[in-house]
Amino acid sequence: MGWAEWQREHEAALRALQLAQQAYHRAVAGNAFATPGDLATGLEAQRECLEQVDAARARLDDVRARRPE
Repeated sequence: MGWAEWQREHEAALRALQLAQQAYHRAVAGNAFATPGDLATGLEAQRECLEQVDAARARLDDVRARRPE
């Protein structure tokens, strides 16, 4: 893998992590204003977003581990 290809892959993985983090923060903020009836649904969405953040972080770690010398 060349440097330019790695850069593109790294950029995509970093962007995916940033988008997942933004979605998680929106879910957390949304739960602050949830009614008791909506809270369970909101907490489930928050948990799913957190799983996506973790998966995106793991993907970024994998890409970074393959950084060309």
